[in-house]
Amino acid sequence: MRLKEFLAERLPGVNPKFLPSHAKIMGGVALLRLRPELDELEEEIGKLLLEFYRVKAVYRIYGVTGIERKPVIKHLAGEEVREIIHREYGYRFKLDLTRLMLCLGNSFERLRMAALTRDGEVVLDMFAGIGQFTIPIAVLSNPSKIYSIELNPEAYEYLLENIKLNGVEDRVQAILGDCVEVVPKMFRGVADRIIMGYFHGTMKAIPAALSALKPVGGVIHFHELARRGSEERFVNQVIDEVESLGYLARLLGWRRVKSYSKTKNHIVIDLFAIKR
Repeated sequence: MRLKEFLAERLPGVNPKFLPSHAKIMGGVALLRLRPELDELEEEIGKLLLEFYRVKAVYRIYGVTGIERKPVIKHLAGEEVREIIHREYGYRFKLDLTRLMLCLGNSFERLRMAALTRDGEVVLDMFAGIGQFTIPIAVLSNPSKIYSIELNPEAYEYLLENIKLNGVEDRVQAILGDCVEVVPKMFRGVADRIIMGYFHGTMKAIPAALSALKPVGGVIHFHELARRGSEERFVNQVIDEVESLGYLARLLGWRRVKSYSKTKNHIVIDLFAIKR
């Protein structure tokens, strides 16, 4: 039985179109989005999800806030679990789900980054978070080094923990700081591959990213939000921005990572750049 059918059976007075069709499961915890029409039933629905998914806890997630993208979250039922370990494709992420974000909708993109990374590459992860791209690459690929930069001290502490948890201390160096400032000072001309896994302002970090590319050029994976139906126009804007800074840019491709809102998609642009 599917979740919507299960809830409709237990809540016969509720219009089924308002009921959720699924929840996201991380580390034995269900993360649920609910429509405002169900606000008064949220605790009852939380208890029903404990039964349906057989999880330790149920939390309602409203979204994220601020440049550090902290989750807005509320405990509904079960234990008040905060710290979890989420497993994916042979690697693990430890995090405080009430303070930090790990988007399950990006799981394929994490795996794709690991598959694209070639033996011996130097990788720069400019917005590392808890290691959502760093860890899969370090575990599943064979880079010579990954430099992972994170601004949020809480996320940085979990980045350090996840490096140890996955046994990749020999190939990952974590740095606490603003990548826009850190990269031109510490990592000029070192990277074969750069991951810009952030949105709401990734464009301003392009000059720093370009400064880190090796003289022979390298690949940049640029994440941002694009208006649905105007993605190709936005891709061209990014290419134009790179070329305006004195680099040749070749588009390798772009893909929709996930739907972000009714009007926007989260996309990633893969491009090769080299200084003119």
